[in-house]
Amino acid sequence: MNFRINMYTSLRARQFVTLLCLLLISTMAHAAGVIDTVDIDDRDNPATIRIDFTVPLQYINHAPERQGDELNIQFRPVSNNLFSLESSASDQQTVTAASSRYVPLIDARYQSIGVERGVLTLRFSRQVDYEIYPGADRRHILIKVVTANNPLEDKQSLFTAPPKTKTPEKTGKKKKPAYNLTQHYVISLESFLEGKDMPALKDIPNREKYILYTTKFPIDGRIWNRLRIGFFSTRKEAEQVKTLIASQYPGAWVAYASAEEINAALEQSDILATPVTSPPRRPAPGLPRADEDKIYKLMEEARTAIATNENSRAIRLYTKVLQYPDNPYSQDALEFLGLARERNQQYAHAINEYKRYLKLYPESEGADSVRQRLAGLTTASSKPRQLSTTRSATSDAKPWEFYGGFSQFYRRDEIRTEVGGSNVTRSALSNDLDLTARQRSNNYDLQSRFTGSYLYDFLGDGTGNSSSVSSLYFDANQKQYGLSARLGRQSRNTGGVLGRFDGLLTGYQATDWMTVNLVAGFPVFSTRDAVKTDRYLYGLSADLGTFANAWDFNAFIIEQQNDGILDRRAIGGEARYFDPVRSLLAFVDYDISYDSLNTMVFLGTWTLPDRTTINASIDYRNSPVLTTTNALQGQTLPDIDELLNSLSEDEIRQLAEDRTADVTTFTLGASHPFSDRFQMSGDVTTSQLSGTNASGGVEAIPGTGNEYFYNLQFIGSNLIKTGDISVLGLRYSDTSTSNISSVNMDIRYPVMTVWRINPRMRVDYRDNSNNDSTQWIAAPSLRVDYRWRKRYRFELEGGGEWSTQELVTDTQDTSSYFVSMGYRADF
Repeated sequence: MNFRINMYTSLRARQFVTLLCLLLISTMAHAAGVIDTVDIDDRDNPATIRIDFTVPLQYINHAPERQGDELNIQFRPVSNNLFSLESSASDQQTVTAASSRYVPLIDARYQSIGVERGVLTLRFSRQVDYEIYPGADRRHILIKVVTANNPLEDKQSLFTAPPKTKTPEKTGKKKKPAYNLTQHYVISLESFLEGKDMPALKDIPNREKYILYTTKFPIDGRIWNRLRIGFFSTRKEAEQVKTLIASQYPGAWVAYASAEEINAALEQSDILATPVTSPPRRPAPGLPRADEDKIYKLMEEARTAIATNENSRAIRLYTKVLQYPDNPYSQDALEFLGLARERNQQYAHAINEYKRYLKLYPESEGADSVRQRLAGLTTASSKPRQLSTTRSATSDAKPWEFYGGFSQFYRRDEIRTEVGGSNVTRSALSNDLDLTARQRSNNYDLQSRFTGSYLYDFLGDGTGNSSSVSSLYFDANQKQYGLSARLGRQSRNTGGVLGRFDGLLTGYQATDWMTVNLVAGFPVFSTRDAVKTDRYLYGLSADLGTFANAWDFNAFIIEQQNDGILDRRAIGGEARYFDPVRSLLAFVDYDISYDSLNTMVFLGTWTLPDRTTINASIDYRNSPVLTTTNALQGQTLPDIDELLNSLSEDEIRQLAEDRTADVTTFTLGASHPFSDRFQMSGDVTTSQLSGTNASGGVEAIPGTGNEYFYNLQFIGSNLIKTGDISVLGLRYSDTSTSNISSVNMDIRYPVMTVWRINPRMRVDYRDNSNNDSTQWIAAPSLRVDYRWRKRYRFELEGGGEWSTQELVTDTQDTSSYFVSMGYRADF
């Protein structure tokens, strides 16, 4: 919802702040999520969805490949410190973004699959085209989105004048005039960074029939170039040509070009290609060719008229379009007829057109915008007009936006054994709330966010009721001077900060290539905790780049204290390289007080010409991160202050080192899309955890030795029905305690537009070396999802697990089941 802050609506802002304060006092978040923020920038076409994470995540694959109303992205968590384990242990997290007319995003959900994998699911209210860009820092991902199957996809051009024709240079050569081509679909052949050589052109059948050009666009501070060919009236036409060039350009995909890009391409065509006539537009099914061509020309004339403030002419043209039988342009013509009448000050007529639109298209993508215009006209008609000759100094500021979601889910778990009978292990109601307030202008960006929940436990002998806060902060960004600040409970996994903390993070962009950051606050062990001041941290970091359009760096120094003694003092940084073909991330955290390498990580990806992506990682780290607080493990005393009564600081630091192991992990993986419908991915991981020493009354823990994990996945999309996704996974684990073979299936099937079912099945066979037993496990489940009016979702899920374990002298059968039901409301 958007609320304009004035004398009537400022009360809502005060109520919002009061609500946050009351929630902070009464609740302290239950779930620690992996998603930090979800932002939409729809000023350009395609628009950009940016999702920031609270922990580093390595991209694995996504499905469907280019188009759909549900997008599933698989990640591998990189970090394993205490904070990220708490985050990834959450069953699932759902976050809502501010509403956007051009991006029909409903929500983003992250669900963990064990501790080694997670799935980010983006749900849209209609089918969209998209492109995926994992962030070089592995802490965010970008999704470029264009709405598919919309007759007027570049709707922003309806509100701006068409590009002006440039005056031809006096060279004797006649240049093409700029104009809006009706064919908006193109084929992206290859991508390369600015400053790099353009890949050699390959053979393209009938190349002389098309326009070959390059286009530039920024992504994550880098300037990309794309080699493209066009133009096509429909996606189907472009797909047919893409099939012809698949052997030469296996990574090619169909994209959408704005009017500005088309005009720029036509100017390039004198250099890059011979001008041609694009393939003719095909009429929509059920309409004569001449009729659709005529209607389209009327819409184009009306677009130009409304862009040049010829409102009366636009009204006549849109009215004429609506006199035809129902056609692909009827909905847009009705909406913009109302707009033209509003601009022509025919307010009563505009109100009638808007009401008519909402009656015919109440669930369309333009309905929210029409409702806002209708509400504005209705309110204005009931108030006396006030003349104003001055413009507010803050008129560039958008109105405050308030959005979020509330959910309630009940879950019941029960286990049955031959010896103990039935036992209910969980019966609880989870109440989750996510609120965001935001205002943006040309000079600043203000945002406040709260994420928390309350868990009500129905079991008398259960864990009890609990509440927690995972996010509660105010964020301000002054663009003109490059200043930023965030105050409150927040998450940070760079600059030496190990995760969630209560405090202040500030930044100053000193130059185009350097930003200096200061951080100070109190580490948060659990989101159930209130602010604890016995531990505090402070640090300095600098972000450097981008250099050579590919390199970024970060350097930091940080110190942490606990009860008056040094907890951690570390230096380190990151080096990141990224281009469309390969990327590299190197991260080091070294504790100079303990003279210990806390973390060293190398992550790399390489995309081959046939679209095969190879990913590799080398990860060495202390587990957990070495801090003096580690000395409390295995002790009965609650804090370092009490431990100092019986031990010296040096003895406590030795205990901390004895409680800290180190783990080394190597992973090599690959994924390959065979087509837009099928892809395969797999990886091999080897891991070794060292042992710990006996001291302070705590026994030694032996190491694991080398453990091996093998994963293979087959992913299919749009197999039976548009929008379905099927995953078949095979996994084999060779660990120090058992060998485990697993097969799992996960199917997401849209029964109807608003109904979706998700059956899952997992079968395990375990050969346990610790007790010489074998074990079969079968775990089926089914989830049903119903979406009502875009903002409301109802879920019902049930499943069970049946286990048969063959011991040396006995057989044990165990069964369990769970049921979960609830709803989520977005606002």
